[in-house]
Amino acid sequence: MVAVLPGDVVCLDEASVKPGPGVVYTPTSARENTQEQTLTAIQGGALGHIETKDRTKKPKGDKKKGDSSEARLSTTHGWWVDTNTRRYIPTIDDLVIGQVTNRGVESYTVTLFSAHSASLPVLAFEGATRRNRPNLEVGALVYARVISADTWAEPEISCVDPITGKSEGMGELKRDPLREVSMVWPIRLGLARALYNPKHTLLSRIASHFPFEAAIGLNGLVWVRTSTAEQAVALGQILQAAEGMKCDPDTMEQDVDLHDEARQLPKQTQSRGELPEAEIQQYLPH
Repeated sequence: MVAVLPGDVVCLDEASVKPGPGVVYTPTSARENTQEQTLTAIQGGALGHIETKDRTKKPKGDKKKGDSSEARLSTTHGWWVDTNTRRYIPTIDDLVIGQVTNRGVESYTVTLFSAHSASLPVLAFEGATRRNRPNLEVGALVYARVISADTWAEPEISCVDPITGKSEGMGELKRDPLREVSMVWPIRLGLARALYNPKHTLLSRIASHFPFEAAIGLNGLVWVRTSTAEQAVALGQILQAAEGMKCDPDTMEQDVDLHDEARQLPKQTQSRGELPEAEIQQYLPH
């Protein structure tokens, strides 16, 4: 297992690095005569790493003849410290679930169920204009991305992808009150990040028993929409059971040197919340 404590430095050789919760760029003055890119842990926990392909706009003059595409793929290495707590600290690019608490002329005030509320501009929606703007009521739920998370100002969120200009699944979380049931379940941040991993199988295995839609907020909230209340309650009970599942110490990796093996993601974070099929069936509606 790769574990870090506050103040530990992680040396990296990747060109594009995106720090997540629990790590920050190491100040230049604190580097020990090295030109390597380094991160410093500000929280204790397991070190996590993920490699993603991001769409970036092509610079002017880089477009080849006959190439009509406006974006290209670039590899980004994300690093974070996995702390299985309930206290959420807003981080740029996190997808979160929030609730509107106040309506303003230029923006909505949205609680992320953290220490501070966030600001959601009325134009931060797909197709929104001065004349055609969304009309969110107090209490409405939104699925949005954190675009600003300065320590000296309130966070700002948006429901528009900065590359495509589309919603990409973000926006108000709605339901048909005559046909559907929706609920929001709080979970620990570690489980939320585990569920967000495409390789995690818990939600797909639940979907094999009954259909549902879900939005996973990295602020520790899961919104679900099902056909019946029994299914929504069962899904919440399964999430609570997955949250309380303890990792088997026999499956955990041995401690390794932080700087030599910084790319190893601990097994207990990968398998967090992977309930056995027999336990899932205990909560299914009959």
